Amino acid sequence: MSGVIAAFADRHALEAALERLRAAGFAGLETYTPRPLDEGNGWVLPVVVLIAGVMGTVASFALQSYANIGAYPLDVGGRPEFSWPAFVPIAFENGILAAMVAGFAGYFVVNRLPRFYEPIDECATIRRAMRDWWCVAVHTGDRERVLDVVRPLAPARIEDLPA
Repeated sequence: MSGVIAAFADRHALEAALERLRAAGFAGLETYTPRPLDEGNGWVLPVVVLIAGVMGTVASFALQSYANIGAYPLDVGGRPEFSWPAFVPIAFENGILAAMVAGFAGYFVVNRLPRFYEPIDECATIRRAMRDWWCVAVHTGDRERVLDVVRPLAPARIEDLPA
């Protein structure tokens, strides 16, 4: 399916274009922007990282406790079997490790990576989307209707998407 990508100079022009395109009934819209349009919905990844960190800490503490109390009790220097202060640093480090691994994997999931090739990457417009242009890609076969909606908003550039 082909389509059109339109670039705008600022965020407000892009938001106006999105509003008009949605009102016209276009559903296959993708935005490419230098900064997120909606700053407030990034709560999922931090919560996943927090849960993974807490679970890693608890699991590490439980494993050390089980090893020293149940599986292989050993009297070292007259210490009690459940010498929990010795378990805290290792449990903390393992919690940090679990949080980091969850954050690393979660970043790829949230950003739908890896995507090794997308036809839209061949557009010249996309190269400036990371710096200063606010772009919307409309995936549709009705090119003229998209242009009728977008042109009155004076986009900085309009380009056809590769098939």
